[in-house]
Amino acid sequence: MSVRLAPLPADRFDAWRAATRERLIAVLRESGRRPGADAPAYADAFLEELLPVGAATPTARLLVISQDGAEAGTVWLGVNAGKMFLVSVDAGEAVAGSDELFDAILAIAQGEGVRRISAGVLSADRAVRSLIEGRGFTVSSIQMLLEPLPDERETVPDVVVAPMTPGRFPSYAAHAEAAFAVDLVDSGRYTAEEAEAESHRQMLMELPDGLRTEGQSFFTASVGGEEVGTLWIGMRERDGRPHAFVLDIEVAEEHRRRGYGRVLMHAAEREGRALGAESIGLHVFGFNTGAIDLYERLGYRRIEETCVLDL
Repeated sequence: MSVRLAPLPADRFDAWRAATRERLIAVLRESGRRPGADAPAYADAFLEELLPVGAATPTARLLVISQDGAEAGTVWLGVNAGKMFLVSVDAGEAVAGSDELFDAILAIAQGEGVRRISAGVLSADRAVRSLIEGRGFTVSSIQMLLEPLPDERETVPDVVVAPMTPGRFPSYAAHAEAAFAVDLVDSGRYTAEEAEAESHRQMLMELPDGLRTEGQSFFTASVGGEEVGTLWIGMRERDGRPHAFVLDIEVAEEHRRRGYGRVLMHAAEREGRALGAESIGLHVFGFNTGAIDLYERLGYRRIEETCVLDL
């Protein structure tokens, strides 16, 4: 099978964009990443952000896939600062998963001095999954979802989960920001300097008013008066309905492997229900296999993975 890539003709851009928008909406809904009316709004914002000047966007590579001389689909690549992003693939799984297509993409990456290829893979996006599977990509991070929220889970009387006190919050916030920066570095996606800046940016975005920020809840878990873990939940909207999101959960290192992580997750679900949420989500780094195993045993499912390949 001979596969070639050629630039998308300018006069086809509008039709390509419309088809890409519809495909993105479909996979967002099927994966559960953005249900209902959220999907079109997200797709429009996504396309506007990544293609601000349409086909002339300098970072965009919009390509037609030809197989044995016949058109077989399209691929959208983003290239910026030594990184390539596999944004979208519209092709049958046989073509998308072919060595010839991957080799053609790899040749473009090498020609542009790309050091890393990254792909955000929605669980329903079988074309992108076919393209990267078995080609050395590692999972850098995962978005997970539990929907609907389960009935009340068991409680552990010895573990007291209570709202975080104002006196505890400053040291918690400083630790959480520093720990997240370390995780960003460990994920392989950021340098130490980039991670520090990104962690600080996200903390300011989530907590403009610190502990008093509306929609944010903080808890400590204690056993016998000794703190064993912390929990941070933020409220979101998902298809117009309240949605809880676990922004941070940590069990102190000396108290791990005693079931406290499960207790904190149960507390997150209880708080979400109390605030009217019908679903709860979280982000976890790919290297945190113990946490991933816990979440999956609790019924959370993967809705999107970020996968990376260093060249």
